[in-house]
Amino acid sequence: MRLRTRLYAGLGAIAVAFAITGYLVATTQQRYLTEQVDRELQSSMPVALGVLGNRPLPVPPEDTVALSKLWVGHLTPDGTLSTVVQGQDAVEQPAITTSMAQQHGRRNNPEPFTVDGNVGDERFRVLVLERPGAGVTGWEVIALSLNDTDDAYQRLLLATGVGGIAVLAVIALIAAWVVRLGVKPINEMTEAADAITAGDDERRMAAYPGGTEAGHLARAFNTMLDERQAADNRLRQFVADASHELRTPLTSIRGYSDLYQQGGLLDKAKLDDAMRRVSSEAERMGAIVNDLLLLTNLDRGMQLALAPMDASEVLHDVVTDARVVQPDRPITIDAPELWCNADRQRLHQAIAALVHNALAHTGPGVAIEVQGRAERGGVILEVIDHGPA
Repeated sequence: MRLRTRLYAGLGAIAVAFAITGYLVATTQQRYLTEQVDRELQSSMPVALGVLGNRPLPVPPEDTVALSKLWVGHLTPDGTLSTVVQGQDAVEQPAITTSMAQQHGRRNNPEPFTVDGNVGDERFRVLVLERPGAGVTGWEVIALSLNDTDDAYQRLLLATGVGGIAVLAVIALIAAWVVRLGVKPINEMTEAADAITAGDDERRMAAYPGGTEAGHLARAFNTMLDERQAADNRLRQFVADASHELRTPLTSIRGYSDLYQQGGLLDKAKLDDAMRRVSSEAERMGAIVNDLLLLTNLDRGMQLALAPMDASEVLHDVVTDARVVQPDRPITIDAPELWCNADRQRLHQAIAALVHNALAHTGPGVAIEVQGRAERGGVILEVIDHGPA
């Protein structure tokens, strides 16, 4: 949200900069055009004075303004303004007062100044000359309309405003595009990251048009989240499997221990076999613990240690452990020698897990069958319980 606010603030600053620039350009142009009118007004003085008939003057230069644009008149001390010449392009007459004439009037080198028209919105650029002779008997007024200058100023302001609006519209469209495909995805990604941190593992980025940076970012972000969730799921599954695998040998070891305490292993051969099974289960527990220590390599998967082995030995060991855990359970085994290439540890884990599930999820009187047979290209091992489907 802060990025969007900054973007809108930047657009506002651009709009203000355009407005100030447009105003400065228009004002500068107006000043230039006014100076041009002043030059025309100065050059029109010979014509105006010739019209007034105060003195003979040479022919005016070529850049003298035409009489159609000129207004010439008298201003008396009592404030009466009379028109001597009013060009056809001059609609009004300047609204000049005696105080203005006294302030700006000169005999030589008068300075132009601006006054309003006497009727409407017209403005004039005016020169005031004192009449020669004894005392002040009035003033000669020479004026040029600023209509053209004001019209040019208004047109420039309008053009600048329209141009500025057009440029701002383009920038606004670009900004909207940036917000939609740039700022908005970042905000959504931030919200998604916050939601995931809070525990929402199903949160994902919305889809964006293909071929855009936002679309690529969304896909990469979602892929990262999917891979992370998959890794977490594999980790949880691995921990669950490891816990299950640890439970089976612990149960077997506990069963042999209970059998020994109850006097069921008085025969030396049975005791030796029980100790062999306890040692085997301890080794299997050690292998599982080592697997837990290799969780950092989980993504690479477990490597199988394949070697020639008799799978029937694994089946007999698993059945023996199961009979120790539940001695009253009818468990049968049918497995001749089954030579194959396999990982003894992983095979034992798989068969033990199946037998343990059968023991845990069926009644104590339900029979369990463990079978093994050779087929072309390998062996088939089966754990069958006769409980409800």
